[in-house]
Amino acid sequence: MSNKTIYNALVAAGLTQEGACGLMGNMMAESTMKSNIAQRGMTSMTDEQYTAAADNGMIDFASDSVGYGLCQWTSSDRKAKLLAFAKNRGVSVGDEAMQIQFCLLEMMQSPYQSVAMTLRSSHDIDECADRVCDKYERPANNNYQARRQYARQFFNEFAGSGALSQEHVELIGTGDNACFNDGGANVGISALVIILQMFMRDAGYWNNVTGDRSPEFFAALRIFIDDLEKLGG
Repeated sequence: MSNKTIYNALVAAGLTQEGACGLMGNMMAESTMKSNIAQRGMTSMTDEQYTAAADNGMIDFASDSVGYGLCQWTSSDRKAKLLAFAKNRGVSVGDEAMQIQFCLLEMMQSPYQSVAMTLRSSHDIDECADRVCDKYERPANNNYQARRQYARQFFNEFAGSGALSQEHVELIGTGDNACFNDGGANVGISALVIILQMFMRDAGYWNNVTGDRSPEFFAALRIFIDDLEKLGG
């Protein structure tokens, strides 16, 4: 994935342009946007050697305190969930697309929901970059200015190329009273299904937000819920 592909994926997942760039600014500060990078000075292995060892179970990936990946996940519980998430998808723990999905799903979980809310609503680049730094990355050195600068660079390069689709705007509405409209009918279950399908699409588990309650939808929903439970466990 290129940086633009990551940006487009984040905006497609419901982040504002500023939110996407604020998150990417932090990724740049943490990992230089390299998904298989192991924290410098914490291992003698190359990034490739460390990733292969993690994939093959040759190191204690979860508990070795080596920051890893786009977001430099470090704590044992988060690294364990990252590795399990990768294995469940049959990809390397260094897979970039998988890490983007993991990041978005992780932000749905406590204690990171406030970060997701900010990135989905704020149009202030500095606020988005700072919130990711403070509440999601929580580095020893906050270096706010560097993260803000990277975020602005991404915004200047990509803003306008990944705006929300008209479909997404129609689904979420605008303002504090945004709702899901079902042609004036009682929205009830249909609205709930649409909400679930929107979140599932954002996370890569569903394609079209139609509100249909097909066997395929319920099968995908079971996988989605299982993965959320694994992240929360």
